[in-house]
Amino acid sequence: MKNSYLTLAAIILAIGVSAFPNTGLSEDANDLLPVLAETGDVFLENDFSKDFVVEKGHPIFRLGQGTTWESKGGLLVGTQSSPEYQALKTEQGNGHLGTAPRLQFDGSPKDVIIKYSFKISGGKFTNLLPIIEAGHHLRRVYFGPEGTKILVDHETKVIAESDFVLELERWYHVMVEIKDNEFLLRLQDGPTIYGEDKGVGAEFANYNIGITATNLGTILIDNMTIWNAGDVKKDWAKTKETLSAQ
Repeated sequence: MKNSYLTLAAIILAIGVSAFPNTGLSEDANDLLPVLAETGDVFLENDFSKDFVVEKGHPIFRLGQGTTWESKGGLLVGTQSSPEYQALKTEQGNGHLGTAPRLQFDGSPKDVIIKYSFKISGGKFTNLLPIIEAGHHLRRVYFGPEGTKILVDHETKVIAESDFVLELERWYHVMVEIKDNEFLLRLQDGPTIYGEDKGVGAEFANYNIGITATNLGTILIDNMTIWNAGDVKKDWAKTKETLSAQ
């Protein structure tokens, strides 16, 4: 099945996953530029240079399952929920203990471009985590222990996959472009994964971006920008042909 998808190791700019020494901050620049769609209005731009704690009721950031998120030292840091929260949920017996840091972005656009850097420390991979998604359970990148997949339709359909395995304790630069029925994931200096399916462009209640780390892990995020995706780039068809030939 893998050969039937457009899974690429390079694109015009050296794209894919960039890994560099564990220095704390993502010192190398995220040089990825959009190739599928033009950037429209900025939905969110934050370098996390100002310290703050993400509280309930934040206009954009929504805490997932009681997990803890804080901007400090120039990074957005996500950790698991408190022992008290986990004890309460255990007593209630409904799962969702918040052992994996989760953050959603309320009001995210349907057609979207996402650019940021991240590092996951510790924790364990599961059959669902870690992920980047745009619409809960609807348009999702799953970084699994044996490879990476783009899934749609509540994870029932794989539209693209790669042998790339995310490494813990490493910084990565990422860009996601979603436009109409197309989904493009690029990781600087590593693989590019592309899928096209009507499930990408389907109508949903919302398209909130969600980022979730490993179970019991910690995630660091730096230099995030989210745009509304504008028109498809005039040279996208030619670019896509170039990609498929690699």
